[in-house]
Amino acid sequence: MKAAVYRAPGQVALGEWPMPAIGAGELLLKVRGCGLCGSDVVKIRSGRVAPPAVFGHEVVGDVVAVGGDAGGFAVGDRLVVAHHVPCFACHYCRRGSPSMCRSFKTVNLDPGGFAEYLRVPAPNVRHAAFKVPKTLSDEAASFTEPLACCLRAVKRAGVLGGDVAWVIGLGSVGCLFVQLLHRAGARVLGSDPLAARVALGQKFGAEAFQTLEALGERARELTDGRGVDLVLVTAGGASVLRPAASLVRDGGTIHCFAGGEGEELPLSLDALYHRELTLTATYSSSPAELAEAFELLARGRVQVDGLITHRLPLSRLAEGVALTVEREAVKVFVTGDPR
Repeated sequence: MKAAVYRAPGQVALGEWPMPAIGAGELLLKVRGCGLCGSDVVKIRSGRVAPPAVFGHEVVGDVVAVGGDAGGFAVGDRLVVAHHVPCFACHYCRRGSPSMCRSFKTVNLDPGGFAEYLRVPAPNVRHAAFKVPKTLSDEAASFTEPLACCLRAVKRAGVLGGDVAWVIGLGSVGCLFVQLLHRAGARVLGSDPLAARVALGQKFGAEAFQTLEALGERARELTDGRGVDLVLVTAGGASVLRPAASLVRDGGTIHCFAGGEGEELPLSLDALYHRELTLTATYSSSPAELAEAFELLARGRVQVDGLITHRLPLSRLAEGVALTVEREAVKVFVTGDPR
């Protein structure tokens, strides 16, 4: 079968990949499309993963083969599937850290979603596969996994009704956060250096600004000078933590949703201590958030229209990576068509 194969750092191209074989309780999907995640871009560019590999985990596809009892799924079903499933029983799972479960990353789609076909392992069939209703497009359904990650971040950050939150970065993830924070009862400010993304953030309900000076003035106005209750960092790496700390209130929270450049955090221990700041982070999501995210999308409670700006076949995945790096694309959707 055809797949967009990662061959070396920065190199991904259409090539041949073995067709996966399914076992009991597993599914074979013909991929309809897969969203390009920032983590895929990092893996392709950084060389952290040994080649060859096929990435992609925001997958929508049609069931073409069923291995025995596979949770009521049948040939012809259109599904959205996610990649990681925890064991539900270990120390980490029992304490609300399923993405730290030692089994979490050992269960994965085979290969990734940037292929014509993939195998869905039995744990994923049971806990991370959802039938897509006719009212939901492939593109919208593909947001299930990223939205689930955002849900987990909002929960961990402890947002309260009446909070003022600042979202740094108004790409697709930032715009998902804007909506989830509104649903939690927060007032949402947003920032992005690109004017087009400021406009996008405004479309989804944020008071959005292109400069930190303008945002800071509005934040102080809204909070009687205290500063925002929560900062959600979706872009910028460690470099944005200093301005985040300057605008978060005493006792407030800075949540790092994405990694990025910077080996050290530019925040003094003294400031964290005396101001009682909380620094949190989340990596991935759990099956519970996946189910919640899918329902929000299926019921139209979270909107994603306008977030996918480019639709490309497998053969042009490298172009999608470049568009993402240059910030010309908000979100790329890679179709299962290999041409």
